[in-house]
Amino acid sequence: MKLEDMKYKIPSTPDFIHEMIHDEVDRQLRQSKTIDFPSGKKRKWSRTSVAAMVAAFGLALSTAAYAGVQLYHLFTEKRGTYGIATGLQTADTKNITLPEEVHDIRITTGYIPEGMEWTDESHLQYSDSKQRGGFSFSSELIDQDALNHLIKDDNVVKYEKRSFGGYEGVYLQYHDLKINKDSRIFNQRIYLLCPEEYRIITIFIGNDVSKEDAFKVADHLVITETDKMIKTADMYSWSDVTSDEETESEAPGISEDQLPVLQVGKTFEISSVGISSGDELEECTASACVDSVKLSDDLHLLSQDRIPEAWKTVVDADGRIKDNTLYYIQSGNGIDTVDKVIKTESVKQKLVYVTVTYTNNTDRELRHILYCGTLMLLDHKGGQYQITDPAKLSGTDCDYVNWDGVSNTETMAYSDVSEDYGNGGNYIPSLAPGKSIQIHMAWIVNENLLDHLYLNLNGDCNAYAFSDTLTKSGVVDVRPAVPLS
Repeated sequence: MKLEDMKYKIPSTPDFIHEMIHDEVDRQLRQSKTIDFPSGKKRKWSRTSVAAMVAAFGLALSTAAYAGVQLYHLFTEKRGTYGIATGLQTADTKNITLPEEVHDIRITTGYIPEGMEWTDESHLQYSDSKQRGGFSFSSELIDQDALNHLIKDDNVVKYEKRSFGGYEGVYLQYHDLKINKDSRIFNQRIYLLCPEEYRIITIFIGNDVSKEDAFKVADHLVITETDKMIKTADMYSWSDVTSDEETESEAPGISEDQLPVLQVGKTFEISSVGISSGDELEECTASACVDSVKLSDDLHLLSQDRIPEAWKTVVDADGRIKDNTLYYIQSGNGIDTVDKVIKTESVKQKLVYVTVTYTNNTDRELRHILYCGTLMLLDHKGGQYQITDPAKLSGTDCDYVNWDGVSNTETMAYSDVSEDYGNGGNYIPSLAPGKSIQIHMAWIVNENLLDHLYLNLNGDCNAYAFSDTLTKSGVVDVRPAVPLS
């Protein structure tokens, strides 16, 4: 899996952190093709390039026409085999300015696929799915620079320009390697032009949704203006959606004297969130100690009633964890070529089982304490710690690696203390002053990654960046004592 995509995985967090992370994911989704399988290098669109394409379609660039004019149209331009550019055009040249405020909107639909439900006002998902998918709705303001702006999408294998209900729209489907059928990615998208609401609605659609259901949801979309007014100057707009080149670079390193690295058995302070009084979550500190780390070829260390369903599918008749198939992938440019698998390899998967003791060192009871264990993949060379790219471990000239097993080094998939609170359940219900609680966490990890494992116990659940909280409290070295051959 590519490093730049790992950060899009969403850990189990309390609601208010979940919402902030989800907003950031939505923002990044506007800038990328899919979550799990992005294209390679992006092509930069200069202002002159955009102006040239806009001029080729006879667009009026001097002013923008807004609600009631009904002269906006979406257009698409094919670029190579897999590239699509989407823009706005109008024949109107009246000097109509954008209002200072517009109504907030509420998005609903008259058609909901069987088994789906609204999880919040922006997300329609299958109720029994543990992974994100379904529909995610966002809106962009049609601002005064919208006519000068093109959105380019790469790796498009299907596209269709058509009306959805009363709105003009464009449907896009992106190249999907289909390596793991259980992986949830947003591999479809619909842009809907809604001039009377001053918006373009973007619908991100998961690979768990059929094209037929996607069209039905869009065909029955209902956009309702509310009484709430929003300043247009503060809104995310169509011209804010970027098409600039994003060059890939090595993940940033950090000096070894800036990152505390602790050994198993060492007690240290961590930062998390909890409630000490009232009902408001607040930042709190507690101490943690990794008591032990065990490796296993099966799941016998786990409480049977807490084993994730996905894990039960990767053990053989003898109860041993099956091997994982790795797919080494070369990125296409998204315009003339798409990503392709250039090598496969079978590796063993191991259960990593960690025992952690948390202690409340404050003088008050703490409730609903978020705990989070995340494995970071690090290399230690030349006095620096660097985030490890699994693709670089293969000796293959590939851009990223994916797999069809359940191997995952992010937020623990298994833990044995939970509370029906928040959106993830990974909370300690309560902890009195001076009291401790022992928690077991587990991951299934590809064997070739074990020599790079460091445990982050901070509430930020960070796996792919050296955050301020991480550099303050540090990570625990949980690599096997004897390197695996």
